[in-house]
Amino acid sequence: MIIREYGPRDTDRLYEILCGSLDEYFKREMFSYFFLQWPKGQLVACDFTGRPVGFICASILDAVHARIMMFAVDRDHRSMGIGSLLLAQLKRTAIMSGIKHISLEVRPSNMRAIALYQRHGFVSVEILRNYYNDGGDAVRMDAVLQLNI
Repeated sequence: MIIREYGPRDTDRLYEILCGSLDEYFKREMFSYFFLQWPKGQLVACDFTGRPVGFICASILDAVHARIMMFAVDRDHRSMGIGSLLLAQLKRTAIMSGIKHISLEVRPSNMRAIALYQRHGFVSVEILRNYYNDGGDAVRMDAVLQLNI
């Protein structure tokens, strides 16, 4: 598995993964928006052929805070450690950018994702009522980033 930075040529495939994975609507242009905002915070996981199979997009909120905006792995490639690789690389990239805290939102019913985030040091900090477009709640999770020597 190769983890690399996003490039505009990835957009069509990543949008396909996004639409097949997340139940929120995002415009295709969101990929280029996040890329322009923080290029190093947009990571793509590719299989041995170079085909994208997952991605993570993060945004810088201020000098020490970032937020994961979109994160998905193709259904046929789940439970292979790809999400963990993407999340670990994003955390390393964030630390190198001076980020000290990273947050995200996840549906309370998405127990697999919550377990993944907890394994990577995220803790639940609040419930956001009616967060999603369909009126669903979200759990906000935060992690403190530390350089492990």
